[in-house]
Amino acid sequence: MKNITLTALAAAALLQTAMAAGTCGSQTCGKDTPCCVKGYCNSDAMYCMPINCEAANSYSPSSCWDTAHCVNANVNFASANSFAQIADYNGDPSTAAFVSQFEPSNAKQANGELELTLVKQSDGKGFGATVINTRAIQYGTVSTVMRSGSSGGGVVSSFIIRNDAVGDEIDFEFVGADKATVQSNYYWHDQLDYTKMIKSPVLSDTTTNYHTYTIQWTPDQIDWLVDNKSFRTVSRAETWDSSSNTFKFPDAEAYVSYSIWDGGSGAQGTSEWAGGAIPWGSAPFVMGVKSLTIDCYYKGNETTYTPPASAGKGDDDSESDESSEDDDEESSTSKSGTSKSSTSKSKTTTSADDEADEQTDVGEDDDQDGGDQVPVPTGNIVAGTAFDIESSSSGARSLAVSLGGMVSALVATYLF
Repeated sequence: MKNITLTALAAAALLQTAMAAGTCGSQTCGKDTPCCVKGYCNSDAMYCMPINCEAANSYSPSSCWDTAHCVNANVNFASANSFAQIADYNGDPSTAAFVSQFEPSNAKQANGELELTLVKQSDGKGFGATVINTRAIQYGTVSTVMRSGSSGGGVVSSFIIRNDAVGDEIDFEFVGADKATVQSNYYWHDQLDYTKMIKSPVLSDTTTNYHTYTIQWTPDQIDWLVDNKSFRTVSRAETWDSSSNTFKFPDAEAYVSYSIWDGGSGAQGTSEWAGGAIPWGSAPFVMGVKSLTIDCYYKGNETTYTPPASAGKGDDDSESDESSEDDDEESSTSKSGTSKSSTSKSKTTTSADDEADEQTDVGEDDDQDGGDQVPVPTGNIVAGTAFDIESSSSGARSLAVSLGGMVSALVATYLF
């Protein structure tokens, strides 16, 4: 009897542990809404993309979509498969190189480029946009042709590589207080040290002229370049911290992203850095990105992922093609994307000697699904702060998202 009792207690303990691991806030995610983010369950890209999804708190550890790793890419933002709104993304990175992070979305393809706009809300504060690469990168070279949207004080534009979970970041940031330079910085494990910021040499107006901004990231050093000229290098060796016996050098796999946000409404230090209150009479504030080139440090990371049936929108049967280029010769490999009705996952991996290239097609798509415009509050968010958000729906959901080196945040409100 004692053995039976102990066995029963052990089974109960295991069951309790299993239930705790799958608890998402005050609820447990079910099969139809398997992905957990900050206490809420859903099945769409905002919840199931690996950058957001909490595997330990979801329906099962495999509920979160697989991480798609770096492949060499030339992204032309006039191309239809270079960008998708988050509500339309199905988890297949070949269908969209970048996705928006908020709804309503202030990011769209227009005028042969990707445009991110900062708009004024009813409370006088600005609500911007963030778009993120659908593949993660760990070391490599990323180079973009863009213009800043920071044409007025308080407006911040950024081009960064960041891992939100770990807190590693390498960035270019533009502030409305200074349109003639771009700022560079890096962070390790969210240890914010603004004294490490270094400005580029004087440039022609970064809001009206397109420049090429490049980050070269290797296990040994980081280089920042503008128009193919290096103006800053940080070696891993110089980040050694003897007090913790640690190299405080960004080394976690991360995501490339672009954003525009209201720094003028932030805390005093952030507002002063950004250039003060935004002069809304000078609107619009639009950031424009023409292209991005990615050269992966590690080759052969091609990953094709089939999301569950409930993910995203679009045709029932869709196929995607990605081209793979060998170091010695070119060869075209067709990878068939499985329809969304499939619940299986598949990975296709090239050899380590292969150099995979993902080339987008040229073609502009200006159609945008605006959807319901839901007011979204903005401002600096302190961990643990409670927010009272008025909404016409009792199903309003709030999600805090970290933005850029100044770690300002937006609260995106979703109606389900």
